[in-house]
Amino acid sequence: MNSAGSVGRTMALVHFFLGALLLFAVFPAAAQVGIYGEFSSSRINLANQPEEYGITFGGYRERNFAHLKALEFGPDLRMTLQTGSNGSNSLGGAPAQTLLMIQGGPRVAFRTPIARLQPYLEGLVGAGNSQIGETVPDGSPVPPGTPLNNKNGGASFELQGLGGLDLRVHRKLDWRVVEVGYARLFSTGDSGLTFATFSTGLVYHLR
Repeated sequence: MNSAGSVGRTMALVHFFLGALLLFAVFPAAAQVGIYGEFSSSRINLANQPEEYGITFGGYRERNFAHLKALEFGPDLRMTLQTGSNGSNSLGGAPAQTLLMIQGGPRVAFRTPIARLQPYLEGLVGAGNSQIGETVPDGSPVPPGTPLNNKNGGASFELQGLGGLDLRVHRKLDWRVVEVGYARLFSTGDSGLTFATFSTGLVYHLR
């Protein structure tokens, strides 16, 4: 894999995300705007792979519709960056596990009888840039550091469904108690990569 090309694609994804997220903050209009940060982990559906750990941050806008007072709708945009060490059966070498995801899609939140609790569901699409697999140790016939069992390299199309629960702890602050998702990265020539994600964090309301 061309490392310079991979870095270029990664930076393009990051720049796109930051520009789009800025629109959430600059043009809140009449909708509620939330900016959040999460500690997140991913459990990769591959043998001998460790869990990935990192951060997720993003923003969403939501508003009510006149005839659906119990529901709030709007878009969510997020970025996740995670890394992990080699698995217990690793061949050695430098850690090969990295995962960058840029996603966006519709969000629906539900008003409950307990006003401080807000469950939500999301369906997201986007791109992922991943390096999942063991690496070759020194002394191997192939160049050291070459990824083995690599499931994705470079940008891949991604789908994710997730749900979570926010708890209002202040007029402008929520505790994101839990968020659970299931995602698939689609790569060329194989069935892709699937993984479950688990997160917790904080949400700040701009208005």
